[in-house]
Amino acid sequence: MRKQLPIFVLAILVSCGGKQVNEKVDKKTFTFSAEIDTVKIDFKDRFYFMEIYLGTAAVSPDKKTLYNLNDFAPNLEIIDLDQQEMSSIEPMDKEGPLGIGPVTFSIAITPSDELVLKGMDEVRIFDKSRTQLKIIKISSKHLEGEVLEVGERYGFDGIFTEKADYFFTIYQNEAGMSQGELKGLTIIDLNTSTIRKIPIPELDRIKDFYLQDQYGNFRGDDVLLTSFQNKVIVSTSAINEAFVYDIALDTLIQKKFHSKLTADTKRGDYPRNFSYESNWRAVFAERSKEVEFGKFIYDEENDKFWRFSYELDRMIGDSIVRKTVLTVFDSKLNQLHEEKVPFDYSYYQSFFKDGMLYSYINLEDEMAFIRVKPTY
Repeated sequence: MRKQLPIFVLAILVSCGGKQVNEKVDKKTFTFSAEIDTVKIDFKDRFYFMEIYLGTAAVSPDKKTLYNLNDFAPNLEIIDLDQQEMSSIEPMDKEGPLGIGPVTFSIAITPSDELVLKGMDEVRIFDKSRTQLKIIKISSKHLEGEVLEVGERYGFDGIFTEKADYFFTIYQNEAGMSQGELKGLTIIDLNTSTIRKIPIPELDRIKDFYLQDQYGNFRGDDVLLTSFQNKVIVSTSAINEAFVYDIALDTLIQKKFHSKLTADTKRGDYPRNFSYESNWRAVFAERSKEVEFGKFIYDEENDKFWRFSYELDRMIGDSIVRKTVLTVFDSKLNQLHEEKVPFDYSYYQSFFKDGMLYSYINLEDEMAFIRVKPTY
């Protein structure tokens, strides 16, 4: 039996008093089917910025517009998702009083059409007309509240709430090229320039599945964040569980799930160390056979969450064929349904619009989306 950390650890370490919730749901009455198609975006004989797979793109809260930042040009490509075409390109500056800054890790669009850019140690917020710029410094020396201790740092990437009043990321101990101890969730209030730390010691369990090469660099599982309704869901790609933090209620809830179609955790049945000169292909192949969980994606129209997971299905000679499993949850993360499906999602850009999952693909150098329309 896999040893679990006792839930009272959360109650001690988190001021809001974390608790584990597992509600009973009648799954017998739940039915599911889906229709799939593909739509292309007309860029009107222009090439779109695809070098980082829409890694610096964001969808407007009303899901009518996709904003794709070309950090190199720089410019902002604006795509009308209803008309399925590029509507305009906004030129941006790299430097100067309205510059986007030297590097952008992620972007967001607020309901009032403000453009929010997450840089190295700052957040830049442009107004709707892009004629005014507010810069918020978010390095530890510029923040008040639960300041990071010596040796702690938070991640460069993360997510914003819908109105971009909070930024979520994970904090950990610094350890050079190796992975330091994962300690929990960091919440930065962009209105007050304060920082809050929510300890989640269970996150550090994914270190049991990390790989390290001969140079000391590590490869490992991901901590995944999803923001919705002033809450944030924290999960990992290695373990079938999630933590839900509610900002308004100041509560942390742990949710544990069980799958009948995949394992509930990685086993780690592969060597931890590898060499690029000798065995890295074999190690990575063995690792890819084990379960991997994707992030939670919220379907606003149907008030449900989707999550995809993967595991070895069968071998064809030396080739690994993985199965894709879709799990559907209600808005409280009660598990409703799971099944093996012939479709997937894009890690870089997937979202629900009009009750359909839009998942980005590059189709012969054209922007396209696979759409999955569910019937419950």
